[in-house]
Amino acid sequence: MRMCSICSMPRGLPMARWPQRSCPMRFRLACMASSWRGDCLRLTSFVLVGLFSLAIAVLVWWLADDAGSFPQILTVSLCIGWPVYLAFELAHERLSRWLGPWLAPVPVVALGLALGLPLAGALVAGQPLFFFSGDFGTLGLGLFFGITGFLIFGTRERLRETRELLAEAELKQSQQGKLLAESELKSMQAQIEPHFLFNTLSNITQLIRSNPDLAVSTLENLTTLLRGSLARTRSSESTLGQEIDFAEAYLAIQATRLQGRLRYEVELPEELRDVPLPPLLIQPLLENAVIHGVEPLPEGGDILLTARQFDDEVVLSVCDTGPGISEHGLSSGTGLRNVRERLRLRYGTDAELTLTATFPDGLLAEIFIPLATP
Repeated sequence: MRMCSICSMPRGLPMARWPQRSCPMRFRLACMASSWRGDCLRLTSFVLVGLFSLAIAVLVWWLADDAGSFPQILTVSLCIGWPVYLAFELAHERLSRWLGPWLAPVPVVALGLALGLPLAGALVAGQPLFFFSGDFGTLGLGLFFGITGFLIFGTRERLRETRELLAEAELKQSQQGKLLAESELKSMQAQIEPHFLFNTLSNITQLIRSNPDLAVSTLENLTTLLRGSLARTRSSESTLGQEIDFAEAYLAIQATRLQGRLRYEVELPEELRDVPLPPLLIQPLLENAVIHGVEPLPEGGDILLTARQFDDEVVLSVCDTGPGISEHGLSSGTGLRNVRERLRLRYGTDAELTLTATFPDGLLAEIFIPLATP
């Protein structure tokens, strides 16, 4: 019996007989769909065998004047074609394992003829052994056309099975890729760069004596980031408002570290705060803007973070006044690849990340996401 490569259960096994813990519901639905497709293909093959038998009957009736009436020839042809197909469905897989794909057609066709010719003899001449006595021409023609049809439809069946196996392999690969991406995302969500954490704590230590208020503010921003990192490990969902709050805390800490060389502004309409958003889409863009855009310049620079709605789309923008896209070298960076992958997993082709050079200097990174979550 053929086994399903999705859940390793026998194909065609009634749902009521599936072990309750052996096959998760999402796999059960996939198996049901696979079984339904298999039934449809078998019905199609059954009809095609009938048409093939009809074509053979027409050919024999046209070439052989003494073969009998067309209804008799068609009856014999169908009594050979359909039993051979039935024998193929019942025994071909096992015989192929025993005899190999090239020898298996002979016993399969012989079995089909052993089933079909007695039926044809009974229907046409009233004698089940009519075609096994005297002239063996009908038996020879049946064997020839049976093997020919077997090769045609057997090849078609093998191609169908190959396509099914390829589709199932692609499904498994896609599921494994999604699980890997989710695992990497959870790892990133739980991670705050150690050097960033140590530098922030060092800045807080220095500010405690010189500027206690700024030290307290920086500590509060760090607490916000740590709380956000912890929350991200427990949920794969966030909101635009939460992500902007985390982004603003990150920018405030970096502005303190760069001692005034980083100036930033955040704009978020209140009506967009509750828009669902996957976590860690904005922060990689800000990290690139700070590390590659503002920090290398002696005079520093500005970063503008905005969220806007256009019709049924939300646009998140991070614009900096750094050296620009040519010196950023960001198009193939790990952070941006991760952002694009998360957008693809969540929104498919309905979301995108674009990078645009601004005049005279700087880089504009924009994320376009649909307002309604699919």
